[in-house]
Formats: sequence, structure tokens, C-alpha cells
Amino acid sequence: MKKTILALAASAFLMTPLVGQAQQADLRDVVKDNHGNIVKNNFDNCVRTRWESGADACTAAGGEVIDREALSVYFAFDSAELTPAAMAKLDTVASVLGGSQAVGSVNIVGYADSIGNTDYNYNLSKRRADAVRNYLSSRGYLKTNAVEVRALGEEAPVSNCGDMARNEKIACLWRDRRVEIELNVAR
Repeated sequence: MKKTILALAASAFLMTPLVGQAQQADLRDVVKDNHGNIVKNNFDNCVRTRWESGADACTAAGGEVIDREALSVYFAFDSAELTPAAMAKLDTVASVLGGSQAVGSVNIVGYADSIGNTDYNYNLSKRRADAVRNYLSSRGYLKTNAVEVRALGEEAPVSNCGDMARNEKIACLWRDRRVEIELNVAR
């Protein structure tokens, strides 16, 4: 019995540094691979060991984490007009842009759904991206000199709708009618 208690005590003593190391590893914010590169998931979000973190390589500015969805605004079918919901979301993004020293450049990328011809959809996605840029600029939120506006038209769909009646397909493709803002953080 004494040998068993001694063995357990010795095991606990020897494992104490390992437990401390495991706890220390859990306190890391961003997961990195063997080469020191940040690991991202399929949605281009940083993989983290915990979310209540301070500033790191995946934060935009001031320690606030902004994910891809928070940087995407959506449009009505065949429209480049910002909705009230889109403007509210852009105001939130603008608060980060306005006070940030860390944002080195901003890419504003417009998209369209697959309904209509390719040239029309390309131009529509360009008008959408311009609408977002103009909204942010008119409020003084794009304080970086490097702002790139791109249009990809229907090239990068995120919806998978298949064969449907026209109205059902229009409703299904809502996520393809978007503009994504990419913040390039100065490191």
C-alpha cells in the first residue's frame, strides 16, 4: 500500500511540469503550423485556442477580431444599392478602420449571382464594390492610402442551388450578391 501511494505521489510530482506546459499551451491565442504560419479554417478565419484574446496577428486593430462574415455586406437581386442592414454593418467595420493604425490596405471585392450574362454581372459586382467604397469614403473611414476595388462578377459563388424555379433560385443565391472587405493588417 505504501509503495502504491509513493508511486502515485512520484507520478503526480513528475507530471506537474507537463500539466503546467499544457496549461501554458492552452493560453496561446492563434494556432500556427511547424513553419510559424497562422492556421486558417475553410472560411479563412484564424484557428484559435481561445477567443477572449488580446491583439495578435489575426486581429484587425485595437485587439478586436473581425471575421469574414462581419466584413461582408449583401445586396438585393439586380441592385447595387446598400440596404440599411449593409450600412449598419459598414458602420461597425468603419469604427475599426477609423481608429486603426494597423490596417495597411483595404481590398473591396464585389460579387454577383449567376443569373444574367457574365458581362452584366461583372459590371453589377463592380457597382456594388464602388457603393461600399463610396459609403466608407464619404464618412472618412478609409484613412489608408491603399484601397483596391475589384469585381469578380459571378466567378466565386458560395451558394449551391441547382435547378429551381426562377424566384426560388433568386432567393437561394442571396449569399452570392455580396461585397467582401479584406483588411490587410500591417505586421
